[in-house]
Amino acid sequence: MDVLDWILVAIRWGHALAAVSWVGGGIFYLMVLRPAIRRGQGWPPETAQAVGSEFRGLVTTAIAVLLLTGAILTVSRLTEDTITTAYIAVLVVKVTLALYMFYVVRFRRQTSYPVEPTTPAGGSWWGRASSRVSGTTTLLVTGVVVIGLSDVLNALLENSLAG
Repeated sequence: MDVLDWILVAIRWGHALAAVSWVGGGIFYLMVLRPAIRRGQGWPPETAQAVGSEFRGLVTTAIAVLLLTGAILTVSRLTEDTITTAYIAVLVVKVTLALYMFYVVRFRRQTSYPVEPTTPAGGSWWGRASSRVSGTTTLLVTGVVVIGLSDVLNALLENSLAG
């Protein structure tokens, strides 16, 4: 392996670490922190704001790392001769879902993440649907799908190299 290969390994590692940090933090929030807060009758507002602010910092950093490393990895992969149409199709789906997640966090969420978006009781159908597609659970499921698509991309690449 030459120096460029080692740099690409470091970039892949950073990309994976950012994705796992964001999605893992979301899993921790949904499966551990939120239920504990509910059982304990909530937290003082200052504590909830501090947790949200710290997690938003993690997510913002993860997004920056994912955008930078993702662009580099995409160019690196797409310049290889072994890339198939199926690989490109899966990559487009993965990038689209990731960009949707970035959009929701950056433009749809005005409060500190991971607060659930709220829709007033009796709100419109569109308001409720919009709130659901930008909710914490939706982002988490989307993140898990994006990570799964990374494995599909690796399998497609391995198959094209073997064939």
